[in-house]
This record gives sequence, C-alpha cells and structure tokens, in this order.
Amino acid sequence: METHNMRLRLEVFQPEAVWKLLDIQIICATIEFSTATVTLADADGKEHCACSRGTCPVKSAFKAVDLIVKEPMTLLEYSMDTATEGTDAIATTRVLVRGNALTGEEVQRNFSGTGARMNVVVSGLEAYIEALNKMLDFKEKFLLKTSKSLPE
Repeated sequence: METHNMRLRLEVFQPEAVWKLLDIQIICATIEFSTATVTLADADGKEHCACSRGTCPVKSAFKAVDLIVKEPMTLLEYSMDTATEGTDAIATTRVLVRGNALTGEEVQRNFSGTGARMNVVVSGLEAYIEALNKMLDFKEKFLLKTSKSLPE
C-alpha cells in the first residue's frame, strides 16, 4: 500500500516548467530518416532550437529536445492510446524516463509525463518534456536540500 501511495504522490506532482514546447516541425520519410526541428523556451523565456534525425518522427523529436536541454536521461517506456475514434482522435501518450548521474550512471528514480493531442508526435513530445521537467525540478530540490545539509 505504501508503494501505491508513493506512486500516486509522484504522479500528482507537477513541477514548475523549466522547459516549454513552443514549436515543432517534422519531416517524415518512408526510406530515409525523419527530421524534427524543435523550439523550446527555458524558464526565462529564451528560445532554443535544435534539429535532429531519427528512425521515426517521435525519436527525432526526442533527440532534438536532448540536444537543447543537455540533460542525460534514458527513455524507459513509451505508450500511447486514443481517447476518441476517427481521424481526429486524441492521442494520449505516457513516457517514463530515468535520469543519469553526472558520472553517467543511472539514478534509480523514474519520472513520468503525459501528453494529449491530435498529433501523436506533439502528444509524445509534451509527455517527454513533462517528465524532463519533473526530473529537473526534483534534481534541483534534491541538490538544494543536500547542499544545506553539508557541514561548512
């Protein structure tokens, strides 16, 4: 029961947005790599843009975000469902990521994000950015807490 309550608290946790999606442009290809150009705004509102190629539109978009943010993390899970039917269906996407320590080792804490849009790439990207923001917020608070507890 304690684990379930802990998961519930973590799912409800909504961090301050460090990064916000402003724009995405995707070029899909059947034979070649897909290309994504992503524009994010940081906490100060400054725009950052990156372009990346990947084996699918979602992967190329995630890689573009990684180029901007420069925060190592591992994608553990990517799942998508539709809330409605038809060509204008809403895609609900959930991602689960794990941050990496500065040493390159994985930190044993997972962060989830969800997105819901008609465009499956945007839905996935919003979920990825939400999980990223949770991870960064946790990391900042953890480092702040740790630095306060260190002897001077």
